[in-house]
Amino acid sequence: MHIDLNATWLLAFLLASVRAAAWLAVVPPFASVGAVPRMAVVGIAGGFGVLSAPLLMASGVPTDTAGLIGSLVVQVVVGVALGFSVQILVSAVSAAGSMIDLLSGVNPLPSFDPLSQSQVPLFGRLYDQVAIVCLFVSNGELLLVRGFEYSFSVNVAGIFQGSDLAGVLVGDLATFFTATLEIAAPVLVVLFAIQIALALVAKAAPQINAWWLGMPLQILLALILSAFAIRVVPPYLSELVTRSLQDAHVLLGAS
Repeated sequence: MHIDLNATWLLAFLLASVRAAAWLAVVPPFASVGAVPRMAVVGIAGGFGVLSAPLLMASGVPTDTAGLIGSLVVQVVVGVALGFSVQILVSAVSAAGSMIDLLSGVNPLPSFDPLSQSQVPLFGRLYDQVAIVCLFVSNGELLLVRGFEYSFSVNVAGIFQGSDLAGVLVGDLATFFTATLEIAAPVLVVLFAIQIALALVAKAAPQINAWWLGMPLQILLALILSAFAIRVVPPYLSELVTRSLQDAHVLLGAS
């Protein structure tokens, strides 16, 4: 690929790199502080800048100071908006694991995750890792990159239409809660039924410490059911990635 290092290309490279850095700062797994070194993120953003500079040049690059400042703000807003939409949808998988933790009874000592720099629940981290693995094994990250690169070939003015932006975010939140419940439902239903059964046993036979006996059973069922229920993660993740691409088109005013 021939690169003409003139002033216009350098400005386009700078603007494209800023949009890519803003996108990477929000979209998982790059959003995790310890998942990817900061210098690596800067290098990836620079690679996006080199590839996207010609597309940005085709739509015009401002050369005056006021225009450059305004364009920098636009690039940050576009990158964050596109990345935030992806983050909401993909995080539904880890949220499903966190819901299972609430009823499973598997509550070990708080574990510190060096990638997210926070304390995470057991099943939440498991589902999150499975989602990341499935994303890269199925080349889903290439679809996300393609959706991001598409933003350079259209006019980004559509993203500032408040009704479209609000509608996409509200729809993503609704999809987030729906997907979270559907992914965790197979395990949650059984665990909730176990809670009801233990309550009935405790009521019928007060001399039996049903809750003390039921806790190991509840933990065992949670582990076994999660091993089978985690099979629903790949198809749901595929639907969520497809939804994020559709959101990118809507945010950019292309549909």
